[in-house]
Order: sequence, then C-alpha cells, then structure tokens
Amino acid sequence: MKKYFIFALTLVLTTLIVLADDSRFTNALKNCSSYSESGTVNTEGMNVTSNKKILGWEGDKCVYQEKVQFSGIDSCITCKLSRAQINELVSVMEAYALVQKYSKDDVDTSSISAVQNNPVVKAWNKYLQDSSVCTMTTNQPVK
Repeated sequence: MKKYFIFALTLVLTTLIVLADDSRFTNALKNCSSYSESGTVNTEGMNVTSNKKILGWEGDKCVYQEKVQFSGIDSCITCKLSRAQINELVSVMEAYALVQKYSKDDVDTSSISAVQNNPVVKAWNKYLQDSSVCTMTTNQPVK
C-alpha cells in the first residue's frame, strides 16, 4: 500500500507542475477562491486523468482537492492549507512560472524521476506527505 501511495502521490505532483505556470490556478489558490480544472497528463506511459478543485475556506484553512484516475484506480487527495502554506506554495509556483516563461525547455513529465526535482513538486510534496495537512483515499485494495 505504501508503494502505491508514493506512486499515486507522484502522479498528483506531476499534474500539479503542469498547472504551475497556469496563472488562473495560482491566483485561485492565492485567494482560496473556487476553481476547477480537469485534464490528462501522460507519465510513465500512462494517461493520468486529474480533476483539481479549490473548494474555498473551511474555517481558517483553504480546501484543495484532487481526484486522480489511472489504470482503473481512483484516488482523491484533500488538503487543508493554512494561509502561510498557501503563501509558500504560491511563491514557488509564481517563481517557477517566471523561469518557465523565459525557458525554451518544456516541463518534462515523461517519468517520475524527471518530476521529482521540480521545485513546485518539492514545495507541494512537503504538504502532500504530511497527514495533518493532506489525506488520501483510494479504491486500491490493500494487499
């Protein structure tokens, strides 16, 4: 189950970096305003379908939810982010978007190893792996 969790988490991170240079997502996260976007990313030879939502404030936390589907597996990650966490993530995403604007290289999502060193992935990963911030549910059977 832990191996699956890490793999699913990496797929979520892959879809996040695709949005990293999307100012609509970044602005919605910055303001914790309602946002929804769906799309497909190909990584490790798999098509990963993602549905991202910013649901708004729940008390003093901004609720971010992402549903990911791949190879017949459905996963849902829900994060409840503080204002400080949002500010950190938005800063990294804005800086990354600025660098990408002047780069001739496209974001490489072809493999998990290509994704792991991305600064947006590193910033989000800190919270996605913290069960006090993000939780994950899946239809993957425990083996």
